[in-house]
Amino acid sequence: MLRYCMIFLLLLAGCAGHSNGGPKVETGSPVVYIHPLVPAAADLSRLSVAVLPFIVPDGMDPAQGERVAALFQDVLLGKQAFQTVKMVNRHYGPLDEAAAIAREAGTELALAGRIRYFMSGTTLGGARVVLSVRVIDVRSGDTVWYIEQAMDQKLDHPDVSLAHRLGSVFSNQPVRPSAGAPVADNMLVHIAVDMADAMAGYRYVARR
Repeated sequence: MLRYCMIFLLLLAGCAGHSNGGPKVETGSPVVYIHPLVPAAADLSRLSVAVLPFIVPDGMDPAQGERVAALFQDVLLGKQAFQTVKMVNRHYGPLDEAAAIAREAGTELALAGRIRYFMSGTTLGGARVVLSVRVIDVRSGDTVWYIEQAMDQKLDHPDVSLAHRLGSVFSNQPVRPSAGAPVADNMLVHIAVDMADAMAGYRYVARR
């Protein structure tokens, strides 16, 4: 009888140790390293910008950089961060080449971004995205915006305790729910919105 009571207690402990929540995302805020000088900040919203394909890590399909650039074009247009936002699907090397491409496209600014890290993760979480964006004045070659942002999704480690393993032997294991937190692609959208908010909102701060 005592043995059955112990097994029953182990089953309860195993059930209590199981987590039904999905992996959580750590939302990092955009870190602004370079921003426009206050007197000129209000004027940037009246300028045009060419959004170039993002540089991607080794081994990643360059088309992913084009898709992220198209995402930023849509978000910047929606936020009205600049007067005109033009997608220019031409890859580049040095930053002066990016500025030259934007000049040829007839814009005053060039947006050159980089995917610094991209990990899709698994059903247990573990996704990570690190992005940087540089906005360049094509006439002077100066950087007027430089922003970086990272997002992480924690790993949801399964319960491997002795009580849970013993309880698993005597019970049907529930179907594990899909992770409720955003995956890496959704993180890219989140970062694009955050960075566009920073660029669009700065003009209101500068006008005060």
